[in-house]
Amino acid sequence: MAGKANLDGTMVFTIMAKQRILVCPICGETQPETKVCRVCSTLLEPDGLLLAEGGFGPWWVRNEELLFRPGITFEQLADLAKNRKIDLQTIVRGPTTRQLWKVARRVQGIAHLLGRCHRCGEHVQPTDLACSACESPFLKYTDRNNLGLELGMPSKGKPNGMSSFLSDAEIMDTQSTPLMLPKVERQQPAGDDAQAGPESVGSPQFRAMQRQLEKAKRKTLVLSISFVVSVLVGAGLLFALLR
Repeated sequence: MAGKANLDGTMVFTIMAKQRILVCPICGETQPETKVCRVCSTLLEPDGLLLAEGGFGPWWVRNEELLFRPGITFEQLADLAKNRKIDLQTIVRGPTTRQLWKVARRVQGIAHLLGRCHRCGEHVQPTDLACSACESPFLKYTDRNNLGLELGMPSKGKPNGMSSFLSDAEIMDTQSTPLMLPKVERQQPAGDDAQAGPESVGSPQFRAMQRQLEKAKRKTLVLSISFVVSVLVGAGLLFALLR
């Protein structure tokens, strides 16, 4: 079996019998090559895939028939609630549940669209802005890129370091903490060395003084040898003249 990617992003496999098998980019279903997915009904061409990607979001409705379908936007989930395609007992998850499954009647942002306060369970109207009993506000969460995994309430995130999904301008504007080498503290020598001054044995000043002494000794030795040679040469010349 061999596989290759089409220009529209779909993956097509060719088996020995030359039958082309397509993988739906949206739900992952494998099927004979076609223009429309037989499971999620996505139009498998550039325009259709672009339209499908526009509906991706951080909200999920538990559906055993579409286990691998991407999440949907808040607007799509709100439409399902308003059109009664989901009810108070539907299992959903999203930014306000920290991506943990909950019944819709307990999900902030969705429960009031189904006629109940997510906090106290009071009967409310979908158009209400807050609960009349507990005064909990009814908000909507339309940020498609926020999964709600922060400790606080879901909000628009800020770049932290560099990401392959950032634009060039965002990368240049990123204020991340640069990596630094750990600071190494110089240990104080123990014992007598700890009380030694800057000219103690092993210090740079001591080694410099030692080099100067060695240099002076070598110079004295060379002068001594030169003097001895000069005396011997003079003595030899004097002996030759006396003869």
